[in-house]
Amino acid sequence: MKQLCLTLIAVLLLAGIAAAQGTLTDPYAILNKYFEASGGLERLKAEKTSYVEGTLALAGLKGTLKAWAQQPDRSRAEVDLTVLKVTQGSNGKVDWVLDSNGKLQIISKDDEATIKRKEVKRRMAEFEYADPGSTIFKVAFEGIEKVNDKNCYVVKVTNSINEDSQTLYLNSETFLPEKSVSIQGEQSADSYPSDFREVSGLMVPFFNREVAHQTGQEQEVTVSSYTSNPPIDPTLFEPPSEGEKDFTFVAGDRAENIPFQFIGNHLFIPVVVGCKERLWVLDTGASMTVISKKFAEELGLELQGDMKGAGAGGTVAISFTTLPPYSVKGIEFKEQQVASMDMDELNRIIGLDLAGILGYDFLSRFVTKVDYANEIVSFYDPETFKYEGSGTALDVHMKQSVFETTATLDGVHSGTWLFDLGAGSVSLEAVYAEQENFTDRKGVVSLGRGAGHTFPNKSIKCDSIQVGGFTVYSPRVGFAFVGSETSAPADRIGILGNNLFRNFVVYCDYANERVVLEKGARFNQPWPEDHSGLQIVWSTDWKTIEVFYVSEGTPAAKAGFQVGDILKSMNGINVDYLDGVVGVRNMLAEEIGTKYEFVVARGGREKKLKLTLAELF
Repeated sequence: MKQLCLTLIAVLLLAGIAAAQGTLTDPYAILNKYFEASGGLERLKAEKTSYVEGTLALAGLKGTLKAWAQQPDRSRAEVDLTVLKVTQGSNGKVDWVLDSNGKLQIISKDDEATIKRKEVKRRMAEFEYADPGSTIFKVAFEGIEKVNDKNCYVVKVTNSINEDSQTLYLNSETFLPEKSVSIQGEQSADSYPSDFREVSGLMVPFFNREVAHQTGQEQEVTVSSYTSNPPIDPTLFEPPSEGEKDFTFVAGDRAENIPFQFIGNHLFIPVVVGCKERLWVLDTGASMTVISKKFAEELGLELQGDMKGAGAGGTVAISFTTLPPYSVKGIEFKEQQVASMDMDELNRIIGLDLAGILGYDFLSRFVTKVDYANEIVSFYDPETFKYEGSGTALDVHMKQSVFETTATLDGVHSGTWLFDLGAGSVSLEAVYAEQENFTDRKGVVSLGRGAGHTFPNKSIKCDSIQVGGFTVYSPRVGFAFVGSETSAPADRIGILGNNLFRNFVVYCDYANERVVLEKGARFNQPWPEDHSGLQIVWSTDWKTIEVFYVSEGTPAAKAGFQVGDILKSMNGINVDYLDGVVGVRNMLAEEIGTKYEFVVARGGREKKLKLTLAELF
């Protein structure tokens, strides 16, 4: 689950009722009817500010919504769903979000795609698309379709700046929209406005249902009051102050040298909640801290809501809860608002009883230092921390609570990559991998696993990755096959993960939007890698280890392993004594040429299989 947030409703300014005179095919004639039904284009342009109050129903939660807007690019929205409170907005220069725990994220460094999107929104707000002579916008008639059993003119607005589009389905009798489809990069949704009422010469939809394309998540806004052109204090659009610190260091302004376990290229640290110490994973790609549903129930926490979150390979069901006071070695935390999801299947695959994910809202409190070679992590107060090392500061910016930076693969493929300490390995976006013919390279096909579902993934060995002036040689790089997961924007090459970062000491400084890399003690040295092609998981009852996938052409396939085989012993040692899935995986990452004799259970019988570890690429 790499990203969790609310999509707030932009209230449409629509108006009037006008009878259609025959069937129209000229898109601008249809738009003019639409504007006439809105009270006239001049009246629409005359609205410079607005204020809305109402209720928001989302994922089984219901609460209040307040929204302010000033054309063309200032906004503020406050949502209070009790267990989930979010305030977000823009002052025209920076976007910002204040989360449920009072953490403020300011997005001050825009990438090219965001700059273009803001430009399109500004021009749309100024109704430039209404001009048939516009060199930026194109308005096309797409035919007549039925929506809510009503015939609708379908008009699509595109532009020459980016790939964003807006499609209106206008009732052929009233010219009020029955539906609109908005596509903005990774975010797209269908909206169904209704209950139109006249407000100061405008017809405003007092009800709107929105359905996100990526997750199918629905949300409903019921407007209780709408004010056109109210006076608004400009400071309302400025980033608010953060809440009081909700944590304290046990000693001074830091907690240093906390041991972590580096398992499967992920970082696990012990966290104590309710006197129970469990492992949690550090994940800069998670927008919100998550507790597993199983552990939340063990703690007796109340789970509320049923939101659909986007994850690699699909969607996941998300609830919300209040996490009681907890501690990481050297740091004490007050209670927090966190997300919760069922992690049982994910835990079976990673081989650990993982209790949760420490995401952006945890990590952004600190400057976090990760020393991979020595397997220790340190947390510093950003107000007092001063970096005095000799490392390299990357060119980074924040996008939806995740760092982005630039890197070059194989000396040729340069561009934007996500910087994600929650990703186990470097991966290419599926569409990019196919466009650049990475899919034709020799590699190993396996099953990948994200927060959503499993998906086919191919791993290849590349020549090098260059980031921050450093060159790491012979990295393993993976990619999902096109169509197996949601595609990312065309301007992003992929994700940088821990099989790259393990070469470094990494500093993540959210307050200053800075990432620093230092050469680690094992820079460009070999790390243990799987030499079998065998993927194993715990059984659903966590009592046996079973084969999850066998990669074609690998030592495991040559040895005769099959999906569903139950491991009984290795070299005469019962697997019960081999430290579970993690222990067996470690043995499968031993030196090339290592030989094992397995006993597996298959179809009620036992079989002996001989496996010799070998290089997979």
